[in-house]
Amino acid sequence: MNPETYQRALHKITRRHFFQKCGVGLGSIALGEMLGGRTQQAFAGTDFINPIAPKAGHFPAKAKNVIYLFMAGGPSQLELFDYKPKLKELDGQPIPDSYMEGRRFAFMDST
Repeated sequence: MNPETYQRALHKITRRHFFQKCGVGLGSIALGEMLGGRTQQAFAGTDFINPIAPKAGHFPAKAKNVIYLFMAGGPSQLELFDYKPKLKELDGQPIPDSYMEGRRFAFMDST
């Protein structure tokens, strides 16, 4: 986005527009807080079963240990992008026979 377009977009958002958009979210949060006590009282006399609570499995568990791998922090695919100017130069040309000799590729026919 060029800087001029960005500046124009910022000037289109006025304080009035900002409060209109945020007001709905803040209003729903306030309504939830105001009704919070009443909803708990409504369910106090009944046996409420949480529909998303974990349930027992169909079969008894056999696992004794679990190995959990959490691999965060890898670089983004955008950071791994490597520009290849030679690729643009070779685009549309057939692959040389010397490269194809003795190799099998997914795009090749079996003949």
